[in-house]
Amino acid sequence: MRNFKSFWKNTWRNRTLVLMSVPAILSMLAFQYAPMYGSVLAFKKFDFMLGFDSPWCGLDNFKFMFLVGDTFWRMTRNTIGYFILFTIVGTITKIMLAIGLNELIFKRWAKFLQSCMILPHFISYIAVAFIVYALLRNETGLINQWIMHFGGENVNFYGDAEKWPFILLIVNTLKNVGYGSVLYLSVLVGIDPGLYEAAALDGASTWQKTWHITIPMLMSMVIIQTLLGLGGIMKSSTGLFYQVTRNSGALYPTTQVLSTYVLNAIKTGGNYGTTAAVALYQSVVGTIMVVGTNFVVRKIDPEKAIF
Repeated sequence: MRNFKSFWKNTWRNRTLVLMSVPAILSMLAFQYAPMYGSVLAFKKFDFMLGFDSPWCGLDNFKFMFLVGDTFWRMTRNTIGYFILFTIVGTITKIMLAIGLNELIFKRWAKFLQSCMILPHFISYIAVAFIVYALLRNETGLINQWIMHFGGENVNFYGDAEKWPFILLIVNTLKNVGYGSVLYLSVLVGIDPGLYEAAALDGASTWQKTWHITIPMLMSMVIIQTLLGLGGIMKSSTGLFYQVTRNSGALYPTTQVLSTYVLNAIKTGGNYGTTAAVALYQSVVGTIMVVGTNFVVRKIDPEKAIF
């Protein structure tokens, strides 16, 4: 009872902050928690006429999902593979960019560059898809024109699945590296300059100061960002994998992920039970990854764990 009274006193004392958080809480309830009721469809044989009253089918949807063939496992491989690739390359490029901006002597120039690099993050993937198509389209694309101008042969990018992991990596990095570097730059700004001064007095070079001071200071942010990202390890940007690839069936071996499968299944009116099973599978695996990885981090260094 005492804790309950203390809770309400604290809430009333911070009522302004509570009111500010109401829109975010309502949004989370409407778009994160309310849709969770739809997870029951993963255990039902969905019938459009019956809706949520469709008959239960147990784990049949999951059996179909896992035993239907290599399609599901290929999508799972692509989803996890791209997450690992984007995380490793993205983290390295964001840290490098943040350190580079922080080391610039002309800070006004650094702020201008930072603003320019953040802009791509706010460009819609629809616009990005048109830009990529203008560069890669068959024969008339800018890159193909350059290739043919120098005596090369036309490349059918939208028919060659093997080239797309590299293309998607470039698009994802260019779009998100500038925005992501801001978090690391904020950590760099908070590092005590006395550490660098002490290292300089000991004769440390710029590289040694970066390796022994800057990067260790950034590791907490790296771990937090990785842990938060693990929640979406089985989910991918539909804008990147659906719109940028123009949902080309020829590219499915290397570009089809679980999220695009769910979107295609919904659009074509497929088996909603199986689609719900795939979505639930994504969420469960993401939750296990976050909790498990955080448990390992807490055992190694409790201060770097997020809970």
